[in-house]
Amino acid sequence: MKDPLTMILLGIGVLLCFAGYCYALIDWVVDYQSGVYQRQQLEALYETSALLLYTALGLRFMNRRINLF
Repeated sequence: MKDPLTMILLGIGVLLCFAGYCYALIDWVVDYQSGVYQRQQLEALYETSALLLYTALGLRFMNRRINLF
């Protein structure tokens, strides 16, 4: 990764993905507090599963590549 443009684009992509994850997490909290998941249990299942999967993969990446844990 010698090209500065590639580094900038990669950084922007990472920030956009992180912003999307934060948006999904905030949406999950709002839906949980408003009671949406009591009425629509299938939506609760797939949104919770997706967030847990993304979180587990992120922690796995940090553990293997960054050695935080």
